[in-house]
Formats: sequence, C-alpha cells, structure tokens
Amino acid sequence: MTALHVSRCNAPQLTAKELAAVTKSIQQFQLGEGSKGQRLLDRGKAFGNKVNDPCFVGALELFIKEEQQHSKYLAHFMQSQNIPLIAHHWVDTIFRKLRGLAGLELSLTILVTAELIAVPYYRALREATDSLTLRNICTRILEDETAHLRFQASMLARVASNRQPVWKRAISELHCLFLFGTILVVWAGHRSVFERVGFRQFLEDTLREFREWEILRMATVAGASTHRQPSLNRFERVKP
Repeated sequence: MTALHVSRCNAPQLTAKELAAVTKSIQQFQLGEGSKGQRLLDRGKAFGNKVNDPCFVGALELFIKEEQQHSKYLAHFMQSQNIPLIAHHWVDTIFRKLRGLAGLELSLTILVTAELIAVPYYRALREATDSLTLRNICTRILEDETAHLRFQASMLARVASNRQPVWKRAISELHCLFLFGTILVVWAGHRSVFERVGFRQFLEDTLREFREWEILRMATVAGASTHRQPSLNRFERVKP
C-alpha cells in the first residue's frame, strides 16, 4: 500500500479545544509507534534459524517498518500543528523494558496488546477532531492494524505451536489480565480522547477485539496442524 502523504508545513487545523484534548495523547502514541524493535528482530532471527525459516525475521522487519511509518504520519502532523515531539514517556519506557526482558513469545504478546488497544484508540481519536488530515491518518492506521492483527496471530501461533493446550489456555488468561491492566492505564492517560466514547464502550470494544483475535489465533494453529489455510474473514469486520 502506498504511504500516506502528510505535510509538515505549518497549517493549523485543530481548535484550541481539540489541541487541549489530543496533544499529550498523540505525543505518547507517536513515540510508541516509533520503536526500532532491534531486540525483537534479534529474537525473531534466532527463532527463524532454529526452525529453518529465513522469512520469519523478514516479515517482522516489514511489520516494524509499517509501525514506524505510523509514527512518521503522526510526527509530520504534529509538526504542522506546532505540537512538540517527546523523547520519553513512562508508559513507553515500561513497555520497552518489558519487551527487553521478555523472550520472543512475550514480546509479541506485548506488541499485540498495543495493537488491540490501538483499534478503539484511533477510532476515538478520529471522532475527537474535525481535522481532515488527522482523521485520514487515523483511518489509514486502522486499515494497517487489521493486517497487523492477522499477522501477529500467525506469528504467535507459530512461536507457541508446540505448547501443551493447558499452557496455551493459561497464557491466554494472563494475556487478558495484562490487556485489562493496559486498558486502565490508557484510559487514565488518554481520557480526553475517549470523551465521546466513554470508558464502558472503550472497554467493550477492546475486549471484543481481543476475543476475536484469540479465535483467529486458534484457527491459525488449527490450520497449521492440518496443513490448511485458516479463514481470515472473521477479522474483516475491523472497520476503519
């Protein structure tokens, strides 16, 4: 898909109220989208070598580049609105440290948690502004997230394919708990963006995305075990 052009030229589009609502929020998400992912790539390369799959790390590289492109979209828009970029945020620092301490499976799980949160977040951000440019950025990111969630379901299914069912269920339950904690953190830091949506809707939307992603991941595992390609239509409902 061709990259979206976002001008950095000074062209104010946000009202004073919108600036107050979205500035700190998009600063944090722009920072989070821009991770280099080097440790994830190193672990992906090691896993690919272990299972004799030279394409595994290449697929991860493409995924990380698309995430970085999201960061560029937001950065260019922020520059056009005189919103400063930030280099650090405590939430981003914690997520990066968790990924640094984790193995490949947990790193991917943390990443998919962020992707699941991103779907309702970018929908809410799009509704929080009348800026055509920012709305277009949100729509484009949502389109990409649909493919990213399918990709990560496939990757995690591959990495955890040899686990016993009881461990897979336990990991799924722990992932759900981690997701719920992340929802609370995001709500606390980005409440102004979710003003029109409300916490209940944000919670329900995110948990629904998780449940359907889990179904997709399990279908991917089943498809791999029977040498069939699982249907991905279930995730086509992730509308931009």
